[in-house]
Formats: sequence, structure tokens, C-alpha cells
Amino acid sequence: MISPEGVREKAKRLFAKAIKAWLDNEMDSFFPYRIPANLTPSKDQAKAIAEVEALRDHSKQATGVGYRLAWESRRSRTHGLNDFPQAIFVDTMDDLAQMSGRVGDWETLQSGVRLLQTRQPALDKWLGKGTNWKTLLELSDVLPDLLSVLDYLVEHPRPDCFAREIPVAVSTKLIEQHHRRLANWLDLLLPPHAIDFRFGYDQFEPRYGLRYARPHYLLRVLDHDLQLELGLPFDELSLPAESIDKLPATEQRVIIVENKVSLLSLPSMPRTLALGGLGNGVTQLSGISWLMTCQVIYWGDLDADGFRILDRLRRVLPHVESRLMEQAVVDQFRNLATEGNGSQPVDAENLSESELECYHFLCHQNLRIEQEHLPNELIQIALS
Repeated sequence: MISPEGVREKAKRLFAKAIKAWLDNEMDSFFPYRIPANLTPSKDQAKAIAEVEALRDHSKQATGVGYRLAWESRRSRTHGLNDFPQAIFVDTMDDLAQMSGRVGDWETLQSGVRLLQTRQPALDKWLGKGTNWKTLLELSDVLPDLLSVLDYLVEHPRPDCFAREIPVAVSTKLIEQHHRRLANWLDLLLPPHAIDFRFGYDQFEPRYGLRYARPHYLLRVLDHDLQLELGLPFDELSLPAESIDKLPATEQRVIIVENKVSLLSLPSMPRTLALGGLGNGVTQLSGISWLMTCQVIYWGDLDADGFRILDRLRRVLPHVESRLMEQAVVDQFRNLATEGNGSQPVDAENLSESELECYHFLCHQNLRIEQEHLPNELIQIALS
């Protein structure tokens, strides 16, 4: 026969199912819930009496809360005529919470759901999905503050201010710590035109129109006449993509170089600009509109990361050409190779057939040839 401890273990496993029924407004059909259990008493009479008494002593009839026993009178050769437990029921969510040791979670969850439904009722659909109620429990201490931020961004989409300037009395660290949760909610609440889908959840500020410390890209003008044409007092400067976009650039060539030293050592070239310091941020070059109308060359390290950056870059600038990123260069300068980062090939739909061949070779051989190690003569011939 099941013990009171066994009943409690079953109640613990039932808690999540009951919460789902509560969120779906199905409590009337869920309770009373019959807990499946072995209620056959032991053949030993003393042990059987102890089992029945233990169940009775811990039942709702005895303690006022918990499981309820349904009884039936049975006559048996072993025990004679006696009342035996016939079924075990849980009548209410309060009973279940007490049995499973989650009274605090149940009370906290009720408060959180009431708050969410009052402040942002459109999130009710989110609440009913999967185990999102567990997320609500985890956020219980900060939920009011998160909803204050959410309320403001819904009422003032794309506010063009820094997070610290949002007129809500919450810490900016709170926003930073809960970017992904706020992003999930904002995607459900904001109209599509208020979200810049070019940026993922980890790029919270540009995705939802907040100001942020934009990454700067090193820009070199490799032609003095072009420098004068652009009205620049310097031939080397660092600017965010949005500022570079404002340059009156036309009919020039652009070389994108990954390594800073390689960028700084490029020689003069007619009507040529060089950009560097990009890494995985190359997709943000989509903010420079005139790159779509000029020749763009990418020269990166001969390794897995270099080809992945090229693949990302072609997502926003499909016409990008690569230089010195082919198998022939690897074969010629194999003596310059060092150990790579152990990356395995991933789908790279934007690489050419020859680029893919070289990318796979470098991954399988775990090799890296850093671009600054290639001879200057070769570089000048390839880029000129």
C-alpha cells in the first residue's frame, strides 16, 4: 500500500500539470484529481493496520489540508470486515500546493499572473505556452520593474534614447540582465515596424530603437585626392557605420581588412578606402548605403573564422569579392600555418565553390594562416 510519502511524491510530479490546467481555465474539470496508487494492504495484519492508519493520519480528514481518502468496507479472510482506502483524491490547488511543498510558489505565481494580466493582458498567450510560468516565478522579484520598462517601450516605441534615460525608476543593469526576456515580450506587443529584425535579441538596443555605444570601424583613405574629395582632414579615423554612411563617397573601391596591422600597412591605391576592426560585426555594414553601389573586397585570415565572416558579410553585401582566400594560397604558404581553433565546418551558403573548398580544408586540418604573415609583394599584387 502506498505511503503518505509516496502520495506526496506523486503530488510533486502533478504540480506542473495542475498549473497548466489553471492557466488554461480548466480547474473545474481537473479537480478533484484522483491520484493513481496501490491501495492493496499487506497480508500481515499488523502491517496493514499501520499502513491504513498512516494514510488516515496524514489525510485531509485528519489535518484539514492535503489528500482526501475515499473509503469502502470490505470483508477478507485475512482482515475480516474493515474500512479500507478505496481511492485518493486531491480536491483543490491549495491542497496540491501544500502536499508538494510549493505553497510559496503557488502564492507567488498567483500574484505574478494577476500583475501580468493587469499590466499587459496581451501576454496571456505567452503565459500559457510551455513552462513560461516557471519563468514568471524566476522573475517574481523584478517583475514589477520589468513591466514598468515594458509599459514605457510599448507606449513609446523606438524612443531614440539610452536605456538609462528611460523615465522609469529602475536600474539600467536590470534591463541589461533581462534583455532576452524583454525582447520576447516586446516582439509580441510591438507592431512589426517598431522592430528592426536585422538585429537579434542580443542586440537589444538597435532592435528596439534605443541608443547605444555604437562600434567604431577604422577607416583609411588610401588616396590623397579622394581624401580631399570626401572633405576629410585626416586619412585615418574611427567612426560608427551610421557616420561613415554620411560621407559623400562615389565611384570608389573599398577593401575590408580584418587585422588592424594589415589595414594600417596597406599602401596608397587610387580611389580606395579601407575598413577594418569588424569581426562578426560585419553585418552592421548594411548601415553604409553606398557600399551597395561600389566594388567591395574582403581580405581576412585564412582560417575558419575568416571564411565565416566572409559568409556573414555577403548576407548584407552579396557582391563582395574575396582576395587571397583560396586553396592555392594555403598550399603555397603552408609553412606559415599555425593551429586553428578546432572549429568544424558549418553551412556557409554565401561562399563560392572554391572558397568552400578552402574553408573545409582549413577546418579539417585545423589550420590558420594569419593575413599579416603573407608577403607584402603578394598582398599588393592581389589588392591593387
